[in-house]
Amino acid sequence: MSLESAFESLQCALTRLSETVSALHVTIAEDKPACGTTVLVDQLDNMVTDLLGMLEETDVHIAQLLRHNASSGQAEQTRRMLFAVHLLINRFMAKYTGEMSAHSTLAKLLEMGRERGREWRAWSLEVKTAVERCKLPAMAVIEALPDCWSELMQRMAQSSISMQTTSIGQQITVREDQLKVVGTA
Repeated sequence: MSLESAFESLQCALTRLSETVSALHVTIAEDKPACGTTVLVDQLDNMVTDLLGMLEETDVHIAQLLRHNASSGQAEQTRRMLFAVHLLINRFMAKYTGEMSAHSTLAKLLEMGRERGREWRAWSLEVKTAVERCKLPAMAVIEALPDCWSELMQRMAQSSISMQTTSIGQQITVREDQLKVVGTA
């Protein structure tokens, strides 16, 4: 695998994750029951909006990585750009696992659905399912990162080694008195 193909794999995984989170956003914001609204719905909408913002920012950085040539002399810049991508993905995962898909959030969602009637119950179950659908694409993004780092390190290692051969040779000098001894022996 090349560095460019590792970045492309990461971008594909990120695109799938963005599509899944966008579908979650539609379910939360547009498919909610028409009668009434709750603070929890607004909180979920804000969380998903934050997640989508992080994914959009990550996508911009990955697009820059794909345009950027990590040839010699620019590998350090590529490393910094990949590090920024990695940080954004870590922030996404922290928000997704710590807030959006947290047991407490999903329990509140399901409780609200039970309390508000059949239409809200169906919606809350659909939101829970949509939140859970994000897990596999998110894991695919996480699994694509080590390949990017590995390829980048290989590229950096190749450009950091330089060999220089010089031919000095040997110079042998013999004194005249040693030549006589060698000659008579």
